[in-house]
Parts: sequence; C-alpha cells; structure tokens
Amino acid sequence: MNAARPYVSFVSYFRNDGYTSDFDLRVRRATSFLVRQLQRAEIDSEIILVEWNPPNDRPLIIESLDPLPQGDCVQVRGIVVGREHHERFIGSQESGMNPAAAANVGLRRAKGRFVSPKASDTYLSNEIIATIARQDLHENALYRCDRCDVVLSPTLLRNLGDDALLARLESLDSTRYSHIPNPPQWYIRELHTNACGDFLLMSRTMWHTVRGFPLDNTVLSLDCDSLIMHAAVALGSHEIRLPPACRIFKGRHDRLFSNRISHVWTPLQSKVDKVMTNFRWWRLQQIARSAFDYPKRKVAGVESVLAPSIERNFVKPAEQWAHGVRPQLNQPENWGLADQPLEERLLCRARWSVANASAAA
Repeated sequence: MNAARPYVSFVSYFRNDGYTSDFDLRVRRATSFLVRQLQRAEIDSEIILVEWNPPNDRPLIIESLDPLPQGDCVQVRGIVVGREHHERFIGSQESGMNPAAAANVGLRRAKGRFVSPKASDTYLSNEIIATIARQDLHENALYRCDRCDVVLSPTLLRNLGDDALLARLESLDSTRYSHIPNPPQWYIRELHTNACGDFLLMSRTMWHTVRGFPLDNTVLSLDCDSLIMHAAVALGSHEIRLPPACRIFKGRHDRLFSNRISHVWTPLQSKVDKVMTNFRWWRLQQIARSAFDYPKRKVAGVESVLAPSIERNFVKPAEQWAHGVRPQLNQPENWGLADQPLEERLLCRARWSVANASAAA
C-alpha cells in the first residue's frame, strides 16, 4: 500500500437538472455502492464527483449523498464547477452539461496511480473490483470491458442491499455493448470503443500524456472517448480487454445519449451516397464522407449545434494515427481547468490521506 497516493481513482460527473426523474437517487446509490465495494476489497482509492454548472434553484447532489465512513481506504471528493466555465461552449444555453469537460476536471485532479471515468449512475461487477485489487495493472495498458444496460427501477435501488442488488443486475435481461468490429473501409486500429466512456482505465501518467478527453468548442465533443483510446494507443499504450464477467451495469432511461443522435443529409449528399452504396464502393464512400464532412450529426435538445460526421471527426484522425502520424493534442497545458480555483469539498477522508497529511506536518 502507498500511503501517499491511492492505487485507483474513479471520476464521475453530473448536474442536478432532472436529467431523469430519479437521477439524484441513481447517483446517490451508485456512489455509496462503489464506496462499499472498494472498502470490502481494501483498495486505497478515491472517488471524485464533479458537479458541473449546478442550477441555482436546485441543491447540489454532493450535499445529499448518504453518510460516508471516515478513515477507511476510500476518499471521496466533490468539485463544483461554476456556470462561467460552461457558458464558453456553443450550445450552453440549450444544454447545461458538458460531460467531456466535466470529466477532465476530475481526471486532471485525480491522485490515483490508475484512473477511470465512470458514469455516475453505473455499477461495476465484483470481477472488475477484484482485478483492480490484485494491484498488478500495467502502466502502459488501457483496460476495457463491456457495458450492460438493464431496466432498473427506483424500488430496487431503495430496497435491495448491495449483494442483492448486484445479483439482480446480473440476472436481468440486458443489452450488452461488446466490441463491434470496424467496418472494413475504416483503416483504423481494432479497439473496443463501444460505450467506452463508461470505463476506460489507464495510468494517471497516460491520462496526463493525452491531456484528458479532446474537446471542441461545443457542449457535445462527440467521439471524444473513442478518440482518446486511439490517441493513447498511438502514444504507446496497448488495449487489454477484461474477461466477460467484468461488466458495467447501467439502468436504461429515455435520454441515453446515443439514442438522441440523428444524421443530417442534403439531397445531393444522400443521392451520391446511395449510388456508392449500390455499387459497393465502400472505401470511396468513406473518403467522400470524410473529405466533404457528411452526414453531419445533431443531438436532440441541442439544435443550434451541427456536429461533424463521424468519418471526419473520428475515423480520419484515427486512420492517420494508425499509420504512424503522431496525435496532435488539442488540449492546453492547463487542461481540466487546472489553473482555476474551483470549489472543492472533502466528503470522506481516507486513512492513506490522513497518514500522508501527518507525514507532511
């Protein structure tokens, strides 16, 4: 055990804006569940909760968490990011959340030797925790696993204990987001990018090397999780896919981000693309979509932003990196608002932190 630094950090991010009708319950239960999992495994760890652009008329979620035990192996920190940091993004008047920017705030401040973002309402299987508890993770590895979406009612969250809840999650019918092979016309590395933003475990050193998730000037930053995987591998990391029993469970809801994306075509683009499909000119189709940036993408609820095509935004740089071009990182040295005095709250102090503070004194 390293008394000065936790072995692993998990970074979650959220906004108390009624994203789902029971969102605060989802976050509270998933957070306390993770704390107890890490405690049982005796992993020196920390959980960072980033409250992004909190509404003035609602309480902070970090103020409504269940009581957390002090002096154990898990430390929980809350970081509040004010509205002024959100308003600089295009689309900020339509969406109060920027998941990539919020995650970067926590990733930059994480102290763990290994760090992963984690959607705030998800649950990790015990097999993931056991893998981390062995403390034999590789510094240059990028760890991935599948996400399983299930129907999870508020009643289950309120009434079931941890063991019973996890057993129910494992027994429910689920939609599994496993690895999807790349289309053959995409000349990129074969990585497990499907739902990768929910679990992407890398060393703290690698997160700082890639400077967190790549951001654009909008609240969307589409493809940022897939881009970070390909950039990390291009910079020396290698992917390790955890066994099937290592899973993330997420309760379904009607606002899942992937379900809100639609494609925008002009009549000419649609006509030309259909011709190439009919002739099975797949590679030419890929080149055309990348060169002329179509079809654009729109996210429901953020109508002012027309995002680039996946071929231009993701496939093009991933192809270049796969063929030896070094990634050009778009994040500044102060990525994650490192130079900003953000409000931080220590919600639960771990013994490794107490020992470190005593040594410094």
